[in-house]
Amino acid sequence: LFHDRNGWCPYSERVWLAMMEKRLDFDEVLINLQSGKPAWYSDVVGTSQTPAIRLSNGRVVYDSARILDFLDSEFPAHPLLPSDPALIRSAHELSAAFSKVMPSGARPSSRGAFLFGG
Repeated sequence: LFHDRNGWCPYSERVWLAMMEKRLDFDEVLINLQSGKPAWYSDVVGTSQTPAIRLSNGRVVYDSARILDFLDSEFPAHPLLPSDPALIRSAHELSAAFSKVMPSGARPSSRGAFLFGG
């Protein structure tokens, strides 16, 4: 998993949390987003986006939503979403609505404190 070393990127954090929830064994490569991504990173991830995952076969998946979908399809144990299509749509709608009320750059782990004044 290539992700932000300072934990400022909510997209990186949600992929890290999902991989932990799925109990996957993975290595982390921390990328400094504050001072610019290293030149080698563009060679590994053509878009230079974080987060990204590189599989043992060399395939790279980037964009947190695509990564989450990939993880659920390739590693079905400990699913991130319910199996009912209607509930999956509801989960995606809730996620989209939740993202609209959060301040830019807020971390997922800080959302509870933001919403509930903690």
